[in-house]
Amino acid sequence: MVEVQTSSHPQRTTPRLWVETLWLLDSLDTSKPLREILLSRGVNLVLSAPSAESTGHGVGKTAFCQILRFVLEDPHWTADGSLLDELKHAFPEGAAAARVHIDDEAWTVVKPWRHQLGYRAARQAGWAAVAHDEVANEHASYVETLKRTMVGSFPATTFPGTDQPIEWKHLLAWLSRDQNCRYLDYYHWRSSGIGFPFPAKSPTTLMKMVLGLLDDPGVLHQLKTQQKKLAQEEAKLEELRRRPDILRDHVKHQLAEALGQPESSPFRSTGLFPVHNLKALAEQRCEACNLELERCHSEREALELQRSRVLAQREPIARNLKITENKIAQDEALLAGNSKTLEELKKKPESLQALLPTLCTAGNVLFGDCHYVRKQLETVSIDSQRQTVLRGSDADMYRQRIAKFSEAAATFRRQLEPSDRELMEISNSLTELDNRRVDALAQRQQLKEAIKNFETYDDIVESRSEWPELEQQKSQLRTLETQIDQLKLQVRKASENYTARKAKLASAFDALAKKLPSISWGVVHEDEPRPFCLGNSHSAALAVLEMLAGDFVCLADSANAESHHPGFLLHDSPREAELSEPVFWAFLSEAVGQGDAFQYIVTTSTRAPEAFRQYVRLELGNHREDEMLFLQRLGVEQASLESR
Repeated sequence: MVEVQTSSHPQRTTPRLWVETLWLLDSLDTSKPLREILLSRGVNLVLSAPSAESTGHGVGKTAFCQILRFVLEDPHWTADGSLLDELKHAFPEGAAAARVHIDDEAWTVVKPWRHQLGYRAARQAGWAAVAHDEVANEHASYVETLKRTMVGSFPATTFPGTDQPIEWKHLLAWLSRDQNCRYLDYYHWRSSGIGFPFPAKSPTTLMKMVLGLLDDPGVLHQLKTQQKKLAQEEAKLEELRRRPDILRDHVKHQLAEALGQPESSPFRSTGLFPVHNLKALAEQRCEACNLELERCHSEREALELQRSRVLAQREPIARNLKITENKIAQDEALLAGNSKTLEELKKKPESLQALLPTLCTAGNVLFGDCHYVRKQLETVSIDSQRQTVLRGSDADMYRQRIAKFSEAAATFRRQLEPSDRELMEISNSLTELDNRRVDALAQRQQLKEAIKNFETYDDIVESRSEWPELEQQKSQLRTLETQIDQLKLQVRKASENYTARKAKLASAFDALAKKLPSISWGVVHEDEPRPFCLGNSHSAALAVLEMLAGDFVCLADSANAESHHPGFLLHDSPREAELSEPVFWAFLSEAVGQGDAFQYIVTTSTRAPEAFRQYVRLELGNHREDEMLFLQRLGVEQASLESR
């Protein structure tokens, strides 16, 4: 007997999934099933022995396997055949029922052919009670329990690199291979496919997770991702470490720029003049800017004082000029008889009328008490205007007076010319002073910023202070390194587990191989297209035998705590794929010696040796219709693989 080595973890004594009974019902209302098939843990054989009149094919073995898949919630149970249509035609109200054990809890499930709305299930109930709807329907819970128990313990919920969830149908496809796949490719479980995201890799990944060869398929991916990120962050850190030196050299150019040094200046050369010398020169230039600003302030005060003095000297002359010009304008308005303009001129601040309450400095009397002023005002009135218009001699007098005032105004203007020139010069000097002040302020600010930048980067380079951005990057690196160390520990642990698990499986497979005819050894390469390899035989049926032996070693290993295998396996007619009977029965003799911690169901068109009669659960034939699975010929059984 070949035994799979186990670890110190407790070993299972019962499979996590097995089918105790399968009933075929011609209707949900029936009181007696059409057929009751009792199964057990361990090896179960479903046979159809050939005879002189029959090859043993077309009796219902494949239909039996399909119906088992049907009650185990395989959505592809009739994807490549017409069984469902034949069943609906022969038994339109019929159904399949089964007692299914999931983690030591018994479920009874009833599934009619016609519509999924009639699917029913219940815990600890007979098929009749479920079929007759006498107990609460828990079919949704049954499906959820299958999913949770069979794939919920996997180390990942999705296939690595995708967001597609791992489903029970994916695992069931491996546990109940489609006969149409001819058992030629170990990872080809359904001829119609089952929706793997990446068919080339997904079956391998799934099998490795089931066997405990892949603790967490995402850890290695995370490790590679984090290591790549670490390399990027380390490069960024190195760049940040160099950056203060680079920036300090840049600041040197900034200082040279602020100092007004041309591109050809030696100060621009890196390393020719220490940057500290430039800093001292910049500080001196800042002090020079401060002195320039002080000079500008002093010069402005002097110019403002000079302008005030000139304005004070100019003010009486300018005032007399305005008074004279107002007199001229009033006389001209009087001559023209323009009373409106005359009244407006009287209201102006430089008119004689407006000066009445003020002091005449020349005569030291008020303008209102001045005989000359009163005489002037008496003649400038609307009434006197009407009189003077009538007297031409008075008009000549006003014209003469205008001429006299015009000469006086010209004199005042000539007197104002020197002060106006001086005021213009003062104004130009103030503008130039403002420009000097702005230039000094701008240069001082530029120098201060350059000095500040230099001090910042120089302190970092000389390690007198830390750069926040650099410290933040170092912190991120430390976090990444911690994460990577943790991932490496997980990968190392996974690698150790992988090595131990593979060694156990390889040892069990090699031991089984040596028990088989013409086989010398067996090796396991789970990442290869042929994960289970037998030697030295080179027969055409070798691939079939490798598949049988590989599947069974995985099944027997399901008792180990490290395995996620449910302990259920269904093989539909593997011998018919060119596998000789002696080899087939030699293989089964090893299988029956493994106990009943699993359920292994095999169908074949052969006659069981006497030693295997106790494992036969159903014998089918085609001599009479009552020997067939449904007690009548449905016309859907597949022909022999040998006859194709």
